[in-house]
Amino acid sequence: MNQNQLHAGHVALVTGAAGGIGQAVVRRLAAGGASVALVDADARVEGVAKQLKGEFPDVDLRGYATDITDTEKVRQLARSVEDDFGRLDSVALVAGVVQTAAPIAQLGRAEWDRVLGVNLTGPYEMTHALSPLLARDGGGSITAVSSWWGRSGHAYFAAYCAAKAGLIVFVQAVAAELAPTVRVNTICPGNINTRMHQEALRSEAEERGVSYEDIKASEWAKIPLGKAGEPEDIAEAIYFLSSPAASYITGASLDVNGGVVFH
Repeated sequence: MNQNQLHAGHVALVTGAAGGIGQAVVRRLAAGGASVALVDADARVEGVAKQLKGEFPDVDLRGYATDITDTEKVRQLARSVEDDFGRLDSVALVAGVVQTAAPIAQLGRAEWDRVLGVNLTGPYEMTHALSPLLARDGGGSITAVSSWWGRSGHAYFAAYCAAKAGLIVFVQAVAAELAPTVRVNTICPGNINTRMHQEALRSEAEERGVSYEDIKASEWAKIPLGKAGEPEDIAEAIYFLSSPAASYITGASLDVNGGVVFH
């Protein structure tokens, strides 16, 4: 078997599957022959699964609308995935929310809890519930999407930076626990041209009192490769880390950022 190919019968689970990066990840995994459980808080995820099934009729794609921060709902999800697919080989923790830009004196507890909940508690809940299923049939992989803003702090985004930095270290701890059966890694995207990135730019522009176009030009000018990435760039990285080609990689954090930060 080609080391970059998934084994026959590979079953993957993707959170945030109704979003831009999530859908790109599902497409890449399905193109590689994987059946995929699509998970999202947005009920539209079931429609997304049906739509993508039309593109990939030879694989099993199923949508699950659930709150990944709710312990009991995640337990139910784990049982449903096991019942529906019989096994699990890889998990892509893509779901995330961006913080509304705010100085710390104005950053309310509700916003702090919302951002930490989806970006850090959600990955904990999913890893807690799904790692036994990954390990049961001989091993698997978990890939969590952090951010280059998890590498250092950025003004007006304290909650987001804290959550993404915490995710990197959480993954390192879990990688040490679950080795050698389950590999666990993170990807740190840079500026990816998604709706969430655009919302973050608009929020920061408003906080700084400048135009959206000015803040976009300023941020993109910092990227050595000269442009924001596309969702497919992250999907390719997740596919690689889920494949046998990455069989000797665990506890790592892969920068996919156009060179915006060197680590």
